[in-house]
Parts: sequence; C-alpha cells; structure tokens
Amino acid sequence: MLKKILRVSLFSVDIIRLLIIALSIAIFYQIQGDSSNDFFPNLVYISSNALFPLISFFIFLKPLENKNYLPLYIAGKTIAVILFYIWAVFSLPFDQVIIGREKFIQFLIIFGGAIFISLLDALSILGAWYIKKYGGA
Repeated sequence: MLKKILRVSLFSVDIIRLLIIALSIAIFYQIQGDSSNDFFPNLVYISSNALFPLISFFIFLKPLENKNYLPLYIAGKTIAVILFYIWAVFSLPFDQVIIGREKFIQFLIIFGGAIFISLLDALSILGAWYIKKYGGA
C-alpha cells in the first residue's frame, strides 16, 4: 500500500513540477514582452523535464516491468538537485543596490520557486530509492 502511494505521489510531483516550470517560463516570457529570441532556449528546460513524468508514469502503471527505470530516474533527479545548488551559488546577487529592488524581488521569487522544486526533487529521490530497495509491487 505504501509503495502504491509512493508511485502515485512520484507521478503527481513530477506533473506538478513540469507544470510549474512551464507556467513560470510562459509568465516570464509574457513579462519580458515580444522578444521571441528569448523564449526558444527556455524550451530546453521543459523538454528535459518532460522525461521525469514519463518515467514515473511507467513505474506507476507497471512497477515490476518498469523497475529498471528507477536508477535512471534517481540519477536524473540527483543531477537536477546538484545542478540547482551549483546554479544557486553562482547566481546569488551580492549587492541589492546594483541590481535594483524590483530585480531583487523577482530574483527572490524565482529562487524560492526553485528551492521548492529542488525540495520536491529530493523527496522524490528518497521515494524512488525506497521503491527500488523494497520492490515495486
């Protein structure tokens, strides 16, 4: 029963994560205006994150047949969490006066959302590890 709840929650978290990323990119695209050059590179973030809901969906449907996807899922999520913290260290604004108050508040909103997604990723890593260790059924 716990494993089934974990499989459902992994799939739900990955869908919510993908929707948050897609909506945030769309919102910031609308805020920045009609600069179509800035939108296309951001699609890379959505496309690579679309694999996580697919993997968790396969694990949800047929856990015993698709248990070989769990190491790939755990590795991908681990890389995402590590890269988030590397990004966080190098993108922190050190002087609020230089970047302006509005940009600083916008940065804090983005950073807070990224921390939330990173925490969800860390929890999903633990859930996938539990499913892998104690069986998928």
